[in-house]
Amino acid sequence: MAIMVKPKKPDSTVSVVPNGTYGAKLTGIKQFENSYGVRLGFEFTVQGGEYDGMKVMRSTSPNLSSKSKLAELLAGLLGRQLEAYELTGGMDVEELIGTECKVLVLQSKGKNGHIYSNVEQVFK
Repeated sequence: MAIMVKPKKPDSTVSVVPNGTYGAKLTGIKQFENSYGVRLGFEFTVQGGEYDGMKVMRSTSPNLSSKSKLAELLAGLLGRQLEAYELTGGMDVEELIGTECKVLVLQSKGKNGHIYSNVEQVFK
């Protein structure tokens, strides 16, 4: 009996965007689990220029605190620091879908050796 092995099919939703700052729009948020536990994935679509329409992503823990990466990302999307009531009461992040912003993209190498574009910072 033959055991066939094939290379992993490339993920067409992952795009490699060169390091730089790009105009973008938050186009999706999904919750998932990986080796780090439960995560929120923020999908941004580049707007304009050579990479128009390409998607880049940033994931964070879903735990909101004043010093969390999630709070940093949300402050960047909102263009202001989060208010105390937002930090203590929480917020519906899906309401931010469609928000235009700028993203700082830096390429990283995953554990599997593949290069991917990661959103390091979000700002107005």
